[in-house]
Amino acid sequence: MEQRRFVGIDLGKRTYEIKIIGSNGRVTGTNGLTSPKGRKELYKRLLSTDRIAIEVCSLSMVMAKEIHKEVGCEVVLLNPSQIALIYRSVKKNDKEDALKLARLVQKFTDEELPKVELPSEHEENIRHILTEFRQLRHDRTKEINRLHALFLEGGITEIKKKDLARDSSRKESVKMLKGLFLMQAERIIKRLEIIDGQTEEIEKLLDREIDGDKNIERLTEIPGVGKQLASAYVAFIGDGSRYSNVSAIGAATGLVPRLDMSSTVCRLGHITKCGNRHLRSLLILAAWSHIRYSGESALKEKYLYMTKVLSKGKKIAIVATARKLAELMYTILKNDTPYEKRISPAFSTRKLADEAVAS
Repeated sequence: MEQRRFVGIDLGKRTYEIKIIGSNGRVTGTNGLTSPKGRKELYKRLLSTDRIAIEVCSLSMVMAKEIHKEVGCEVVLLNPSQIALIYRSVKKNDKEDALKLARLVQKFTDEELPKVELPSEHEENIRHILTEFRQLRHDRTKEINRLHALFLEGGITEIKKKDLARDSSRKESVKMLKGLFLMQAERIIKRLEIIDGQTEEIEKLLDREIDGDKNIERLTEIPGVGKQLASAYVAFIGDGSRYSNVSAIGAATGLVPRLDMSSTVCRLGHITKCGNRHLRSLLILAAWSHIRYSGESALKEKYLYMTKVLSKGKKIAIVATARKLAELMYTILKNDTPYEKRISPAFSTRKLADEAVAS
């Protein structure tokens, strides 16, 4: 029976370094190009019994799928931000990084490593669509800011950015400009028309991709949760099967505080901000929407309890509410149950506030 080898691959933009720890403990290595031809040469050196470690990136996702298909060995994708062994090392180069990755999969199990799950094709498609949508929204904001700056340079201060949000109001507002400012504004409007058209195409593409996805439909039943957040949640968190319990969701979304504990001293810092930044921002926006428009709910009561009874700041309270929202979404998907509005009479904010005043 062939003994298992442990392999570490350090990827660069155009090249890779590979280190292989054999069954006898001997370390061998080589390098090559990350081009399609170079990757095929790499796969010829691998065995179906190998255990491979790669730091997660766009190329590593592609290579992991190719290795599964062509070689059939185990590939462990690692979160680079959580590998202190590499990034705090005094001696750091591609060869050393590849060797350390091989050592990690040699000594530790999957549960002990900062492993990143390989997304399904459906999840990856949603990720790409949302990334392009976010970039288009960012470009749109930049163009509106440029257009607003033209009005300020022309001495027209009564026009606000919200007046330039719609196409009809933009075209009406630019009539106030003259000369070179007017010509520049017309070019910006043309770019905005292109961006708005592409945004509509992306929204239709997202609708087609998520059509029939029961998980996304179930999440959108929660007040404040739209199709973008539901899609992002399914794309980056999945259906809940990747996490053993609800407590892991706060850490996965980066909405839990940093913990500094020594003896009897325990300090809580700012949130960790791990996980996908776009998903985290959508969760916070949805939490604001939920507490403003959902009526009575457990999430809204938590926010009011923290702000009115515990005297916490609104930003701290909304982050805690966003974490609870993420945990609620996990519970709905994990248990395959519809959303139900629940509120405990014993947890009424008004009751707690009255008790606090009376005491």
